[in-house]
Amino acid sequence: MGGDQAVVRSVEMSLAPKAAPRRGGRIVLDNADPAIPIDRVPFFVSDLKQLGITAAVMVAILVGGAQLIPLVLK
Repeated sequence: MGGDQAVVRSVEMSLAPKAAPRRGGRIVLDNADPAIPIDRVPFFVSDLKQLGITAAVMVAILVGGAQLIPLVLK
């Protein structure tokens, strides 16, 4: 009985995912600017415009609702 359990355990251990190897040492990065250049990001400017338009519409709806709701409830 003990031998069978040992075989099963060894097979289970062989199928288990291995531990990730430890990374030693430090990674030295170049002194270059790590930021992504905005001109290489597609649709950034157009998305920013759409976000601004959406924010303006939401503020207008909030202000309009704040003015309209008290009039309707009277």
